Amino acid sequence: MIGTQLSAQRGSGSGGIITGNVLEEANGKAVVSATVELICPAEPSKGRSTTTNSSGEFSFSDLDMGVYQLRVSMIGFNTLSIDSIRLRPERSDFSLNDLKLSPKTTEMQAAVVYAEKPLVQSKNGNITFNAAESPLSAGSSASELLKNVPLISTDADGNITVRGKQPRILIDEKPVNLNASQLQDFLDALPGNMIERIEVMTNPPPQYANEEGGVINIVTRKGKIGIGGRLSVYGGTRGETGANFNGNYRDKKLAINISGGEGYNLYKGDGWSKRENIYPDSTNFLNTTSNYTYKNTRPNARLSIDYDLDKNNFLNVVAQVNRNDFHNLNFTEYTNINHADSVYQISDRNKLSRGTNVNPNFSVTYRHKGSQPGEDFQVIGSYDYSSNLVHRDFNQPYFFPDRAPTGVDSIQQQDNNSWIKGYNIRADYNKPLIGQKTFLYLGSFYNYSNNLVDVTTQFLNKSDSSWLTSDQLSNHLRFVQTITDFKASLRQNFGKGLSFTAGTALERTGVAFNLYSLKQDTSNHYWDWLPFANFSKTWESQWSVTLVYRRTIRRPGLGELNPSVDYSDPYNIRFGNPALQASMSHNFDFYLGKNNNKYYLNYGISFNKVQDIFSQIQTLLPNGVTQTTYQNISDRSEYATSTWAGYTFSRQLRVNLGASYTYNQYSQYDRVTNNYRDGGSLYSNFNLTYTPTRLWNITGSFLFNRWANPQGTSSSYVNMNMGVQRKFFDRRLIVTLNISDPFIQQHNLSRTYGTNFYQESYGTTQTRNFRLTVSYDLHHVIDAGRNQLKRASHQSSI
Repeated sequence: MIGTQLSAQRGSGSGGIITGNVLEEANGKAVVSATVELICPAEPSKGRSTTTNSSGEFSFSDLDMGVYQLRVSMIGFNTLSIDSIRLRPERSDFSLNDLKLSPKTTEMQAAVVYAEKPLVQSKNGNITFNAAESPLSAGSSASELLKNVPLISTDADGNITVRGKQPRILIDEKPVNLNASQLQDFLDALPGNMIERIEVMTNPPPQYANEEGGVINIVTRKGKIGIGGRLSVYGGTRGETGANFNGNYRDKKLAINISGGEGYNLYKGDGWSKRENIYPDSTNFLNTTSNYTYKNTRPNARLSIDYDLDKNNFLNVVAQVNRNDFHNLNFTEYTNINHADSVYQISDRNKLSRGTNVNPNFSVTYRHKGSQPGEDFQVIGSYDYSSNLVHRDFNQPYFFPDRAPTGVDSIQQQDNNSWIKGYNIRADYNKPLIGQKTFLYLGSFYNYSNNLVDVTTQFLNKSDSSWLTSDQLSNHLRFVQTITDFKASLRQNFGKGLSFTAGTALERTGVAFNLYSLKQDTSNHYWDWLPFANFSKTWESQWSVTLVYRRTIRRPGLGELNPSVDYSDPYNIRFGNPALQASMSHNFDFYLGKNNNKYYLNYGISFNKVQDIFSQIQTLLPNGVTQTTYQNISDRSEYATSTWAGYTFSRQLRVNLGASYTYNQYSQYDRVTNNYRDGGSLYSNFNLTYTPTRLWNITGSFLFNRWANPQGTSSSYVNMNMGVQRKFFDRRLIVTLNISDPFIQQHNLSRTYGTNFYQESYGTTQTRNFRLTVSYDLHHVIDAGRNQLKRASHQSSI
């Protein structure tokens, strides 16, 4: 099926319009002077005929309403036929972009049924979210847009997850080799209107078969033959403003896409917490109230160049950079209460954080198509750099129970700077073997990451107004991690719709820590076998069954390993654990799916046996302070079920649902000794799309999440996102209103059960927002097409 997006429409007039362009399948060159026939089976006299121009474009205008067929023919190519193009008052304009003709063979021509793109599509258990069709993409970031895709959510730390597991992120099928904080900055800076579609692969291809959360592939807009672009400006009641531009140039061999922009965001929130500290001979309490204001400015730029060396060799170069300048204010009041429920101490802590994160990266991709269909070789090389410079000021005065100052206060400052350099080289080779039924995959990659951290913490000495360095809260370290991977697999097609894939990866992980402050060096390396297998069966009735096994590895990153002490909250200090070990998992998945033109329905059940889990654990110290760090705990069994479904009520109304529930079960030892709790995590997403006419588009999205961890649960509510879009002036001017959380603001409630304490925390963020986005399309292709419309209406009838 061919799904296309609308690129032009008449502002007035009685007839319909069908435009498009024709390319060679092998190299993307425009096909000149191809014959394009428009056939109306019900009334043959309404048929038309034309030829493509020097850019491969064609146009028909002033068409009567009805169902048409399109036939494209050219000497040396197979004829392409497209059926079921239905012109009607609410959809009287179609643009059939990049119709591709294949070289002439002995095969008979195949008819293609035209289908308009829904917001969400599902096939073979995978999900495609057509972001270009969604008003939610206007003015939003990639991070915001991802949360509206079925099965995609965020965990309690803000990391993107698929069915509760962290996936591999790809941009245009190339992996993004960034750590968690770099990835978050990148997704927050990437404009949503740059994205054509988002593909969620729950059962990814062999090169990513060992990713525990599958794969998310973000496909950016490429543009059509000619010159085009879009300029957008937006502003919201929450305090956000921004503008971005993306432009493209494309001819027979060269495609250039450039984009850039800047956004300003303002977030405010508040919260409270209550903690009960339980000792053998007494109990006391710590209550807090807090509020914050976060401001950030995020400029970004991206350049992508695709060049076809010849019909079998292709080159792609991408350079991009994003920056985050932030200014954050936090205020927290601490109230200490004794066992008699009397206040004995109060303190206020003010924190000011200012900093800049800069993340440039560069990649080159070379791809060679072999002589056999399905044979190709690809090499990707990338270089990443990140600079994170943060300065924080702390001021904490203490008070008597009646809020009278004690005269004691604490003033500190901290510089927390880090630099990350890394590169990745990846090679993939696919080759069909025996009778186009056996397929071989061979691949390898090498990833290098060098992290330098410099933390300096100082206290103000009031006696002489000098700053004294705290060696305990300062750190200087270097962390280097290397990953070498070799992978091979075979896929065998046994018959129509039946296939089996098996393969394995061999990975070497190298880790080196240089703790300069402590004059300690340590290094280690280890090898892991990561086998995987897949059995798939699809029936003509469009039912499908898939069985998957894979062994996966989850490695701790710098955020989990960094031993630098975070003293932002003096009653709950945080630091990483350089002794953490990687966590291994055996994953078993079963998927059942049904797909047709009216609906799609998928159901999955999973069992995961996770070994050497590492998780954040909070413990109470004798001085009444808790410390939070990462620890390897014992094994865990995970039982999961998930579903994603969609239903088309009409051409105007479609709904989609995604939900996943995972139940974590810990060992008897952990439940008794460490007070760990079995619990479930729920992720859910519901969205609907209503398109009354081609000028109006209305989308709504509703989410609910609940997370479980070894020491309790945390729940988050993201109640509503709604977008209303209207197009003007031949659809060049696009006005979008996005409404976020109009009734209930986003809030989190968490409960933590330690061996000798209990804590309940609540926080809310002012997420209610009414954002207006105005975009203008600048497409030379549209202009050329408009000039041909008058001429097209006078083409001879067939």
